[in-house]
Amino acid sequence: MTVLQLEAEVTDTGELRLELPTPLPPGRARITIEIPAEECLSSEEIKELMTVEPLSGAKIVEAGLTGGWADQGITDANAWVQERRRRRREKRSW
Repeated sequence: MTVLQLEAEVTDTGELRLELPTPLPPGRARITIEIPAEECLSSEEIKELMTVEPLSGAKIVEAGLTGGWADQGITDANAWVQERRRRRREKRSW
C-alpha cells in the first residue's frame, strides 16, 4: 500500500477540496481527515452534526423527493418486478 499525505481544504459548504498528484491509478482509496487540535469540535458539537432529523411527509413532497419510479419510465411496478424476475430466471436456467 502506498500512503500519500496531501493538504486539503474543507469549505463552508462542507466540500473537500484537494489536488491529487497525477497520474494516480484508478480504483478505491481510503481517506483519513486529520483536523488540527485548535480547530477541533467538541464531542457535543460532533454529536449535534451527526444527528439526523427525518423529514415529514409534507416536506418530502415539498422537496420533490417523490416519484422514484416515474423518472425511470416505470408505470406499473408489479409488471416491472415480474419482468425482472422472468429475465433473472432465463439468465440462470440451463
